[in-house]
Amino acid sequence: MRSGRHLKRRAYGSFIAAVLAVNCLAVSNTPVRAEGLIRIAEQYGISYLPLQVLRVQEGIEKKGKELGLDIKVEWTKLSGGSTVNDAVLSGAIDIGGAGIGPLLTIWDRTHGSANVKGIAALGSLPNFLISRNPNVKKLEDLTKADKIAVPTVAVSVQGRTLQIAAEKAFGSGQHARLDELTVSLPHPDATAALIAGGSEINAHVSVPPYQYQVLKEQPAAHKVFSSYDVLGGPASQVSVFATEKWRADNPKTYAVFVAALKEAEAWIQANKDAAAEVYIRAEN
Repeated sequence: MRSGRHLKRRAYGSFIAAVLAVNCLAVSNTPVRAEGLIRIAEQYGISYLPLQVLRVQEGIEKKGKELGLDIKVEWTKLSGGSTVNDAVLSGAIDIGGAGIGPLLTIWDRTHGSANVKGIAALGSLPNFLISRNPNVKKLEDLTKADKIAVPTVAVSVQGRTLQIAAEKAFGSGQHARLDELTVSLPHPDATAALIAGGSEINAHVSVPPYQYQVLKEQPAAHKVFSSYDVLGGPASQVSVFATEKWRADNPKTYAVFVAALKEAEAWIQANKDAAAEVYIRAEN
């Protein structure tokens, strides 16, 4: 009986050891917080100047050192809100920069799952619908011969603004009436197409500074509307956002980013000429 009890004790002890080993293995394989790394996507246009200031001046890295955290920042340039949204959801980037339209889209579609939420607005600037077709003075003048460039059809803030304008022009439920005329194209490419001429792209819902460049360099180009007219006044244009999980897993890195972004915004307001030089340097 003693040997039987001894064997039972040994078996029980081996079982406990095995359980502890499995538990230790599970703990060791548990993902740890990736504090100290932040991957950010920006797009084209002066609306992203706060991010460009952070990139050129290494503001996040400097603020991290002030707060006792070494941070590596990886920057990515993308075009189109849907591309940015896909990158956030796939985990390719941590913080995305895109228009309010893409933010509202990803917030709605991830509610209860990834829970993507806005961090901050980056600024309010008007978007112009520019056309080089002399016959287009208002939306009702557009025909199937016109092709309108936007960063992402429908989803981008430019696409959404065009939809709002279409519903105002053509009536309730007609928001998508002009979608068939839109083409997804990055702002620099659309600008080059309008200035050069000869392309099927003859209109562009643009952003500063590209819209001003087209109006200056293309004699046939003219403004059809401003987003301020469509929306009834200034409105936040672009924002930065992230998943709830990334913020929860990286509270220190998140806090550094927010603090650095606030400082960049304040610096821009106090140093407008220098900020313009940063934009030129950042966008080459």
